[in-house]
Amino acid sequence: MLAALTGRFKSDHRGSVAMKFALVLPALLGIIGVAIDQSRYFRDLSVLQSAADAAALAATKELSLADRKYEDLAGIVQSMAQSFADQANLSDLKTTTTITTDPVEVAVSVSAGFNSMFSGMTSVDVTALRASAVARVSGKPNICVLGLNEVEGGTISLEHQARVTGNNCAVFSNSEHTRGLKAKNDASLTASTICTRGGKEGGPGNFNPSPLVDCPSFEDPLLSRTEPEPGSCDNSVPGVITGTIKLDPGTYCGLELASGADVILRDGVFVFKDKPLVVRDGAALSGEAAGLFFVGAAATFVFEAGSTISLSAPKTGPMSGLLIFTSRSQSDKLQYKILSNDARVMVGTLYVPKGELMIDATSPIADQSAYTAIVADKMRLYGGPHLVLNTNYSDTTVPVPDGIAGAGQPAVLVK
Repeated sequence: MLAALTGRFKSDHRGSVAMKFALVLPALLGIIGVAIDQSRYFRDLSVLQSAADAAALAATKELSLADRKYEDLAGIVQSMAQSFADQANLSDLKTTTTITTDPVEVAVSVSAGFNSMFSGMTSVDVTALRASAVARVSGKPNICVLGLNEVEGGTISLEHQARVTGNNCAVFSNSEHTRGLKAKNDASLTASTICTRGGKEGGPGNFNPSPLVDCPSFEDPLLSRTEPEPGSCDNSVPGVITGTIKLDPGTYCGLELASGADVILRDGVFVFKDKPLVVRDGAALSGEAAGLFFVGAAATFVFEAGSTISLSAPKTGPMSGLLIFTSRSQSDKLQYKILSNDARVMVGTLYVPKGELMIDATSPIADQSAYTAIVADKMRLYGGPHLVLNTNYSDTTVPVPDGIAGAGQPAVLVK
C-alpha cells in the first residue's frame, strides 16, 4: 500500500510544471518587456529623426532668404520639432541649433524623454531619445537659370556646341525626370552650382561643376508678380515696320520689323496680344527701359539671326526688372525664339512660365549685360550659342526682382 502511494506521488508532475512556470515567468515577462520597449523606442526615435530632418530643412530654407536673421532660426527649429513631438506624444523636447557659413549649413540636435514600461527589466536607455540632422543651402545666392517644368526630360537642355556660362549664379532644374537636365555632344554648362531635382544626361565635360541630383524643387520666385493688363490694339502703327521709328508703350496685335527697320521702344510696358513680335534679319530693336509682355493664342517672339537686339528692363512699374514676361495663361506648346547673332545687351529677367525659350546663335548672347536671369518652363539651346549670364547687379539701375538675387535656394539634407 505504501509503495503504491509512493509510486503515484513520483509519477504526478503537475506540481513541478507549475513550479517551473513560476520560475520562468519573470524571464518571459522580461523578454516581452524588451520587445515592447524596443518597439516603442525605435518608433519614437523615428519620429524624432523626422522632426530633426524637417527642422533642419525648414531653418536652412529660412536662412537662404536675404532678410532672415540668424537669431530667428532657433525658434523655427523648436516650433517645427515640437509639431512632430505633439503628434507622437513625446515629452520634454529640447533642441539646439548650430549655423555654419562655409558651406551654409544648419545643424539640429533634438532630444525627448522616454519612459520605459518595464524599467529595470530591459537594457533600453530609459532617460532620453536623441536625433540630429544637418541641412545645407544648395547653391549660390543668385539665379542664372531656373527650369520650372517638373516632369519633362530636358527642362534645361543644351545640344551640339551650345554653351551657358553663369557668373556667380546657379542653375536649377525642377524636373524629376531622369534626364531633366541635359548637355549633349560638345555642349557645356558652367555655373557656381548646378542642381537638378531628377537626373542628368551628359558627362564630366558637359558640366562644371558636376550637377547635384535629387535636389528639392525650387519655387517660382516670380509667381506673385501681377501680369500687365492688355488694352485695345494700337492700329495707328502699321503691322510691318520698314523704317526708323520710336514706339510708345501700349498694346500691339502683331508687329513685324522688316529688314532695314530700326525700332526704338520708349520707356514702359509693351503688350503683344494674340500675334507675334518678329524682328527680321537686318532689323534692329532697342529700348533702355522697356518691358515686353506676351498674351494670347499666338503671342510669341522671334529675333532672327541677322537682327540686332539691345534691350533693358523697366526700372519701375508692373514690369520692374522684367525684360520679357509671357502670360501664365499661354499654351505650353509655344516657342519663344532668340536666334540673333547680335543680342549682346539684354538686361533684366526673362520670365517664360509656360512654353519653351529657344536660343540658337553663333555669337555670344547677353554677354555685355550687367545682369541677365532666366526663369522659364523650359529652356533649350541648339547649335552654337554662348549664353552669358552675369550678376553685376551694382552696374545697372535695373532692379533685380525679389527671389532672383540672394533668396530662396533649395536646402538638402547632408547628414
